[in-house]
Amino acid sequence: MRHRSILTVLSTCVLVVAGVLPAQASVGTTVASPCAQPDGRVAAMVISGRTLYLGGSFARVRDRAGVLQPRAHLAAVDADTCDLLPWRADTDADVYALEASGGVVYAGGAFTHVKGVARARLAALDDTAQVLSFDASLDKPVRAVKAVDGTLYAGGDFLRAQGAARSRLAAYDLTTGLVRGDWKPAANGAVTAIEGLPEAGQVYVGGNFTTVDGSSQPYLTLLATSDGGIDQGFAPWAGYDQPPFPMIDLAVDGRGLYAGGGGSGGHLVVWNLDGTLQRPVYQTDGGVQAVAVDGDSLYVGGHFTNYCLGNTGSGHPFICSNPLSRRKAFEVQLSTGALTGWAPRFNSPHGVLCAVVDPVTHDLWTGGDFTKIGTKAVDHLADFRP
Repeated sequence: MRHRSILTVLSTCVLVVAGVLPAQASVGTTVASPCAQPDGRVAAMVISGRTLYLGGSFARVRDRAGVLQPRAHLAAVDADTCDLLPWRADTDADVYALEASGGVVYAGGAFTHVKGVARARLAALDDTAQVLSFDASLDKPVRAVKAVDGTLYAGGDFLRAQGAARSRLAAYDLTTGLVRGDWKPAANGAVTAIEGLPEAGQVYVGGNFTTVDGSSQPYLTLLATSDGGIDQGFAPWAGYDQPPFPMIDLAVDGRGLYAGGGGSGGHLVVWNLDGTLQRPVYQTDGGVQAVAVDGDSLYVGGHFTNYCLGNTGSGHPFICSNPLSRRKAFEVQLSTGALTGWAPRFNSPHGVLCAVVDPVTHDLWTGGDFTKIGTKAVDHLADFRP
């Protein structure tokens, strides 16, 4: 696990409960040059090279000189210096999802135009912000995008892609840009997250659906990349004695599948890749909206204010039986399953909506609705350094 301090400014409060948190130093406070700060929600992030791309509902981004620069729903930040970059690809509506592959950034959302060019809900951009020829042509919003082995998988609310029937899931050949005719699983509710491992031959799909192709698949399914077939042996709820809950975000590596969800309060789940539980399900008093993994650290963001010790609680709104204060974020040490003392205090009802770890520096970037961390002004984007 890594002890982290925030690049902009951060005040933290650490509450240690005997037998719950491993002994460790508290997270420090570091004041450094502030990052670029969007003026509205950051809902999606992706790192490509040394650039952090942001998507959301913002209209402008304040640069490090304090000047508000126009950036409608998309922006780029230097991952090393926190400077706002000149890259600009304005959209006419919100961006909900970002992916980077082969030097190309894929943006999904509710928009119909990017830089004045017609691109319905999904677009491809290069590192100069040029809108590329890829034209996904979807009829309703995209909420998840993931590139795996030469295919771009998209999920959301849509029912048609490039004129073909596609119920909330579609796959595009990244060489031709055409929707794949051999991959058309149909979900009966919104898809919000897609993850896969290179050459694994399958993708994990999460959301608010309960069936896929008429088969009962509550909120999470595992699909073949070859033809979209359901892996019926993947049974993630088999060892769980409570009702399943909608998935909001997914992350995956060779050790497991990490999921943030809603339900009564909110939940964090760590599954083995085959769908068996690695740990008891973690209970919070609000939705878990973002998960990011880095080494032994699993970082979690959402709109909760407490983790429920003992994973118990009740009510509407949900109240933990034994609350441990964690305002919109916490860290789990994967080797032990224990929460650590990392406890930044984000404000705002919706809190943290996305998180990504820089694979080079191991910085943890978070985005959301927040405007403060502790008592310090930090608008919608924060960078935590090891």
